[in-house]
Amino acid sequence: MPTPDPRQSDPANWSAFGIYSCKSDPRLVVPKRRRAFGWTINVGHRLAVPTLAAILVSAIALPRLLG
Repeated sequence: MPTPDPRQSDPANWSAFGIYSCKSDPRLVVPKRRRAFGWTINVGHRLAVPTLAAILVSAIALPRLLG
């Protein structure tokens, strides 16, 4: 198992709702804090907002295009 990144282990980089924000972390997607399941977006990354916007637009537009 890889060694966890110390930035990811720092509680100051996590909100009470499980949102990860660390501008010094170069990863856009990181494993969730409780490593049971999944990944989360590093909202401190410069591409986080465009990525989240693309996901949101896709989730709204795709059903309309297919329906």
